[in-house]
Amino acid sequence: MLFYPNLTKLVRNGAIKVMKVSQRTEYGIRAMIGLAREFDSKLSIKELARREAIPETFLEQIMSDLRRAGLLESTRGPRGGYRLKNPPGQITVGEVVETLEGTLSPARCESDCTHLGGCSTRSVLDKIERSITETLDGINLEDLVAEGAPHE
Repeated sequence: MLFYPNLTKLVRNGAIKVMKVSQRTEYGIRAMIGLAREFDSKLSIKELARREAIPETFLEQIMSDLRRAGLLESTRGPRGGYRLKNPPGQITVGEVVETLEGTLSPARCESDCTHLGGCSTRSVLDKIERSITETLDGINLEDLVAEGAPHE
């Protein structure tokens, strides 16, 4: 922003497109941060949904996927709930995003592209994808809690 004072205006006006993650992934990251804040406790879907302002039925689906991916453990019953399977420092944002979103590749080449062998665009897209993956894998839930990720 320092060198491009009009960048914010360009993004806001749609002249520059920014990468977006789905609401599902945003909610998933928020829920995982909420659980990281309470690592020694179990939280019910109802309580986590309330704390993080996430629709409860949507959160149920997200938590189920995160549990199946091995990031969460759950306990049934009146004292049941969800908790992180591993300490917050061992769970990366990359794992959460990959579970909920798949890849965050900026684009995929068309299968019928005639330039697949020596396409310079593909090289650029591969570098962007690697950079995104490295960044997300370099951030863990403990980092976000320590940085004071906003609590809804």
